[in-house]
Amino acid sequence: MIKKYLIFLTLIFSVYSCTVISEKAAQKADKENAYLSTFLNKSSANLNSTLGKPTQVSSEGNLAVHVYEVKGTLFNCQRKFTIDNKNIVTGFVSTCWD
Repeated sequence: MIKKYLIFLTLIFSVYSCTVISEKAAQKADKENAYLSTFLNKSSANLNSTLGKPTQVSSEGNLAVHVYEVKGTLFNCQRKFTIDNKNIVTGFVSTCWD
C-alpha cells in the first residue's frame, strides 16, 4: 500500500514539474516574440543597428532572409527575419527564449 502511495506521489510531482517548466518556457517565448515584434514593419537598417550584421543572408522568392545566430550559455539559437524588396521587416522566426 505504501509503495503505491509513493508511486502516486512521484507521478503527481512529475506532472506538476512538467507543467511548471512548460509555463516558464512559454513565458520566455512570449517575451522573445514581444521583443522581436518591435522590428516588424520597420527598416532592416534598424534591425542591423540593433542586432548587428546578420550571420547569414539568403533569399526566398522576392524576400531576403537575415539569419542571426545567437550563442547562448546553454544552447545556441537562431533568429530569422524576412525582409521585403523595400527593406522592411515583414516577419520573423526564433528558436531563442531569452
